[in-house]
This record gives sequence, C-alpha cells and structure tokens, in this order.
Amino acid sequence: MDKNPEISIVVPVYNEEPLIEELCSRLKCVGDELNRSYEILIVDDGSDDGSFEKLKRISETDKIFRLVRLTRNFGQQSAVLAGFRMSRGEIVVQLDSDLQNPPEEIPKLLAALTENIDLVTTTHKKRQDGLLRVIGSKVLCRFGQMLFGKSVKLNLSSFRVMRRSVIEKIEACRDRSRYMAVLMSWMGLPSIEIEVEHHSRKKGETKYSLLTLTKLSWDLVTGYSSFPLRLVTYMGLFGAFIGFLMMAFLLYQRIVNGILIEGFVVLLAVFAFFAGVQLLSVGFLGEYLGRVHSQVQARPDYIIEKVIE
Repeated sequence: MDKNPEISIVVPVYNEEPLIEELCSRLKCVGDELNRSYEILIVDDGSDDGSFEKLKRISETDKIFRLVRLTRNFGQQSAVLAGFRMSRGEIVVQLDSDLQNPPEEIPKLLAALTENIDLVTTTHKKRQDGLLRVIGSKVLCRFGQMLFGKSVKLNLSSFRVMRRSVIEKIEACRDRSRYMAVLMSWMGLPSIEIEVEHHSRKKGETKYSLLTLTKLSWDLVTGYSSFPLRLVTYMGLFGAFIGFLMMAFLLYQRIVNGILIEGFVVLLAVFAFFAGVQLLSVGFLGEYLGRVHSQVQARPDYIIEKVIE
C-alpha cells in the first residue's frame, strides 16, 4: 500500500458486529476495482458488542485497513471528524457502516468528482427506512432549509466524496457544533448532488432514533442559527402588545362604560403568559451560554485510544 494513497474511505462504526465481515469484504472488493491506490480507515466509536475485536483481526491480517479506536462513544460526528483527520488520501469518501448506502455506489461518486467539483453529495432513489425515520428526516431537512434560506442548499446525507481541501476548510471552523452535513452545506462549496441506491438494514439496529433526530435538530438550530433568540424577541413584543391591548380594553370599560372588570382568572392568565415567555427566554439564553462555556473549555472532540495499522 502506498504511503499516501489517492483515496481514503472513512467509515465510522458503533456496535455493528453482525455487519463487520460483510462491510469490510464489500469495501475491499470495491476498492480493488478502482485501480487506484486507496486505504480503508475505520473509526470504532467506543463499540462494546465485539465490533472492535472483529475489526482488529481484519486490520491485522489485511494492511489495506487502518483502525482507529476511540476511548468511548463520542457520537457519529466526532468519529467522522477523527476519520477525516487521520485519513491520508487526497480524495476522501465518507460512508456509514450500516450498508444501507451500498459501497458499490462509490465509483459513481468518484466519477462525479470532476475538476471543478470539490464535494459530491447524494440523494436516494427510494429510501428504505421506517416511516417515522423518513418523516423525521424530511422534517429536519425542511426545517433546516427554512433556517438557512435559499442561499444554502442543505443536504443531510452522510454518503459523500470530497477533496482534501474540504477537510482543511472544516478544520478552519472553530465552533463546537460539528454537524458535518450542515457545515459542508453552509460552506457553499463547488458541489454536485447525484442519485444513488438505498437498501434496507439487514442486521443490527439503527442508531438514529427519533430522540437522536431531535437532538440533531436542536444542534442545527442553536449551532447554526440565532432563530431561538429572535423568537424570544418576537414573543416578547407579542406579549407586550397583548398586555397593552388588555390594559386599553380595561381602561375603556372603566372610563367609558363605567364597568370595573375584576377577577383572579384574568390576572392568572396574564401572569401565566408572561411567566412562560420569561422561562422560555431563560432556557434559550442558557442553551447559548452553555455553548459558549463548552467553547471556552476547549475540550477535544474525541480521544483516541489506539491506532492499528
């Protein structure tokens, strides 16, 4: 294997023991057919189901594989970032380990990486996921597109090919939010989107539950937009406007019609509304302050336990 291969295939893995042999076999078959120097870099994100042991045996017997082991589960985005940094190729392929995006589509992405294109993203011909997962992903993408506007073409797929220069641009971003798909979309790089096949998961369980999608949505909102802060401002203005109208109405009834409106219910409703706005405001501000605190701490995105080459 060349010291600096032309292509690096980066695959984050977390608890995928039933798929390890098939994953590695198919990746190697695809790589051998490229007729270009390549490496397969697998990042084990703290698996505890035997995935690492299988990957270790494979990497020790086949030098085309490089294995990076993280000390614990830091999350897919951190594992992908570790793979990007450890990769050596001038062209980097990112692929999930669940085989829903078939490795056999990699040559199609590489062919689309022409001289004037730095990033090739993908969209699925027919997505083979559960209904809730499909709906959740579509809502996330639609909401993100609303936040960014027409100036950003948002693509949330994790199956992509990029040049080394894209990773260098990612490294130039010092914010703590490293949602790779959103970050690359935000950069506005010379890119192209192609259609690929999508298969249903044969073994194991998906790591993208509705809770995970919700967390990604919140990271998208607070990491790349000030929308929550603007929302608080709008709610404050709306609350002040409603309060003014209520005060004007009560004064009108008292002065013009001589009616004094009393009642604990009215007072309680007004208080509850403004208290809710204030608590929501504090929550949003706390989220942004928490991000500032995390940025100041400057802890690493991940910690590598060992590298097996």
